[in-house]
Amino acid sequence: MKASLILGIKKEHTLSSRSTIILAVVCIAAIILSGINSILILNTINTQREISNRLSNLTETLTAINQTALANATDVERLLNELASEISELSSEIERHLNQTPANIYETTYKSVVVITTPAGQGSGFLYNTSNMLLTNWHVVEGETDIEVQFYDGTRRSASIVGSDAYSDVALLMVAKSPPEARPLQLGNSSDLFVGQQVVAIGNPLGLTGSLSSGYISQVNKLIDIIDVPIIIPVIQIDLTLAPGNSGGPLLDMEGNVVGITNAGTSYQFNFAVPSNIIRRVVSSIVENGYYRHPLIGFWLIELTPDVISKLNILNIKPSQSGLLVWDVMENYPAEAAGLQGVVEAEALDGTPGYMARDIVLEVDGHPMHTLADWTVYVEEHVSPEQTITLTLWRSGETSMVEVTTTYRPPYDE
Repeated sequence: MKASLILGIKKEHTLSSRSTIILAVVCIAAIILSGINSILILNTINTQREISNRLSNLTETLTAINQTALANATDVERLLNELASEISELSSEIERHLNQTPANIYETTYKSVVVITTPAGQGSGFLYNTSNMLLTNWHVVEGETDIEVQFYDGTRRSASIVGSDAYSDVALLMVAKSPPEARPLQLGNSSDLFVGQQVVAIGNPLGLTGSLSSGYISQVNKLIDIIDVPIIIPVIQIDLTLAPGNSGGPLLDMEGNVVGITNAGTSYQFNFAVPSNIIRRVVSSIVENGYYRHPLIGFWLIELTPDVISKLNILNIKPSQSGLLVWDVMENYPAEAAGLQGVVEAEALDGTPGYMARDIVLEVDGHPMHTLADWTVYVEEHVSPEQTITLTLWRSGETSMVEVTTTYRPPYDE
């Protein structure tokens, strides 16, 4: 229903107030149903919020119309004008989002993606923040001084490393300038990502410059091991095709925002990307300080499950106990200074060796800790060195609160 038709009917005063309201109800119902259906297939949390807010505004306007319909024709006409405007805006919003396809995203972003070549091999990168800053993976340029960047139009530039962080596999490069049509890409909010969300990756797999891959988020907040990359941050798991040469390229949502940097993969088509919220923290610090420091408390944690409790033979907790068991504490680090304690060896009644738990982390700053990923996500996204955090502990059967002031992880020593 076009807005102009609603307005036309009302201005001619050819319908009774009751008929006008019925028409408005039918119109608003159709729009709401259309909006709800669209929400189910749209691909970002932000989009869903935008549409939901517009639907809420429509509902409020309709309620106001019903309340004033029999009292004042002028007020009804004014409200119907507002309703028509809101319907038009909602329709435009839905249409804009529904027209976003991998092809649209590629068309608006591919000129920002580059090929990065070093004596050790080839990778990908993309313009970030300014016309001469580029983001890529640490492992793409690690230890290299001879770095060449090729833009979409064949232009080649020498690049230098502004700063890098091995623990997040992020590096920031600089070139003298870039082609005028290559624009910096914007970082999105990786905390809003959800399993099943559509994403696209652009890069240079096997030297195939500017290739597009389309797929879905298959899991978030995964902890992985990569050969020769000391990555400690949680990553995004993606179900799309990547190959050597994709490393360092952008992972984009269906708004064209960078939600990650592709950095690793398996032979089973499960691949991974560094989340944009981690990237933002790391790069901001590199620009400001020339480096990034990860927070460190100084203990080893084990994620408790019934199977783990049984295999380790933890004698003084129930099989259903959850949380993160403090297994050991490093000397001269904040955990020791705060009085945290690791397990002690013990012996079961039947003589089998086991352990006694002393501290189990249940919460950090009020956030429940059930998995190691819970811990890593919170600490890496919200905690900085020299920041004081509050741990809620299971301590020998009692609940305790302990404050710990973090230090920083020593720089990676190759």
